This record gives sequence, C-alpha cells and structure tokens, in this order.
Amino acid sequence: LIAALTEAGNAHSGDGDDGDGNTNTNAPAPFDVVVELVAGDADDAYDAVQAVADKIGTISRGCAERRVRCAGISLIDPTVQLLGLSYAACLKTDRDDGLFTTVVCTRSGEALGLVYSSKESIVAALECGRGVYYSRSRNGLWRKGDTSGHYQTLHRIDVDCDGDALRFTVTQRGDDVNVAAAFCHLNTLTCWGEPRGLRHLEGTLRKRLKDAPEGSYTKRLFDDEELLRDKLVEEAQELSEAQTKEDIAGELADVLYFALVRAAKAGVSIDDAAAELDRRARKVTRRKGDSKAFRIEAGDNILNKK
Repeated sequence: LIAALTEAGNAHSGDGDDGDGNTNTNAPAPFDVVVELVAGDADDAYDAVQAVADKIGTISRGCAERRVRCAGISLIDPTVQLLGLSYAACLKTDRDDGLFTTVVCTRSGEALGLVYSSKESIVAALECGRGVYYSRSRNGLWRKGDTSGHYQTLHRIDVDCDGDALRFTVTQRGDDVNVAAAFCHLNTLTCWGEPRGLRHLEGTLRKRLKDAPEGSYTKRLFDDEELLRDKLVEEAQELSEAQTKEDIAGELADVLYFALVRAAKAGVSIDDAAAELDRRARKVTRRKGDSKAFRIEAGDNILNKK
C-alpha cells in the first residue's frame, strides 16, 4: 500500500509551487490517505490486537518517511484496546523505557504538570475516561486521584508535531476533598505553584463562596443578585466606551471580575466557558449577531435607575 501511494505521489511530484511562481520538486506528494480497518480483523487476544495496531503504525510511519500526506487512519467500530494500541503505534520515542513524554493541560491550555505515558496507560485512560499515566517510581499504571481524590476527567489526547509527545486535556477534579482542585502533590493546581491571572481569581472566588467574611464586597455580590447584575451591566457599558489601551485593559479586568463572580455562584468554571467556545467554533452556521433592542433597553433602564 505504501509503495503504491509513493509511486503515485512520485508521478505528481514537481507539480507544487513554492509561492514565488517556482516549481517545488521537493514538495510532498499531494495525497491525503485514509485507511479503514475493521476491528473484527483482530480477535480479543492481546497479541492479535497488537499485530493489527503494529500494521497501522507501519502505515503511519511509512507515509511520513515517504512524504505521503496522511490525513488520518480510520478504525471502524474499534475496541478501546485496539484504538489505544493503534494510537500508540503511530507515536515514536527515543527513551530506552519506551515511554512517551506527556503534558497534562486544562481545557484552557494551561499546563498542570509533566508525566509519562505507556501504550497500556493510553488504553487504560480511554477505557475509564480519566487521566491514567505510567508511574516510573511505582513501575506501573497510575490512575490519578485513586489515592488523593484529585482525579481527572479526560477530554482528549493529542500528539505533537514531531509525533513523540502527548498532551492530555483534562478537567482537574478534587474540590470535594480540598478547598480547590489540585494536580500537584503539594495541593496546588499546577506543578509550578499557585496559578496567576484569571485562574487565581477563579480560585479565590470559589474560596470566598464558601468562607467570605461578613461585610466583604464579594459576599455582597454573592448574596445580592440585583447588585451583581447591575455591576455587570455597568462595567460592560464602561468597557464599551473606554478609549485608551490602559482604560480598556482596566475595564476588561472589571468585567472579568464580575463575570467570574457570576460564574462561581452558578458553579461554572473557566474551562466550561472554554469548552463552549470550542463547541461554537465547530458550528457550520452562525447567527447574524445583530444587537437586540430589548436587551439594550433593559440595560439602559438599569444604568438610568436612581
């Protein structure tokens, strides 16, 4: 299969353009390859599944080595084991232990920590939908949170551009066993200490929701829905009228503060908003996005009330 694709690609090589009107004879063969393998080709035995996965890895590496652009390798109704082993077979590593360097991130792209994955841990993570890695100190699988309670909900696994490192996108859990969710064994969200910026503010507001002292402004906002609504409208209006870069940054910070107070009270996180943005980015159609007169009128009424 790879030889046939390469031969076809060579027949078209030299047809590429380098952007300056020159023919690029080194351009990759202009082919997108999708290989479909039915999971039934492998029985339940581990060796049989691994054999199919190895074939998929061979196709992936062969396409890369021969400059055939492989858009994807599709599996029809794969078992979790076949899916995980096939994914691992398409990776590469220069480590003697065969492990893959893995960065664990939030849905907003913040790095929580650095761990390692094996092909077995990838399968295990897909099976349970949680963050599962390989512990070098324990010499075995490590399902994050089984001991500490700080488990992770797995959302996706990505491979980097070189095919030798993974990124696990997760939601870090554990609020019920600690004041805040923590990835690090030192009870911080990340292995680089306390978060900053929006994530720090979010964590502070979650704490205030539980233990804000009487008389604090944040507690007033939590307790008075009308006040919080009014401040959101007021700060949004001020942001819309700000002119200088400094004023816009300041007004944006105000809007974000009040918006995060509203979110914390409702149990909504920054990651929830990031997931919604990702969902909207996949939409094929969009609304016109015109302003809504009744919302403008309602805002004016809030701003003009005595």
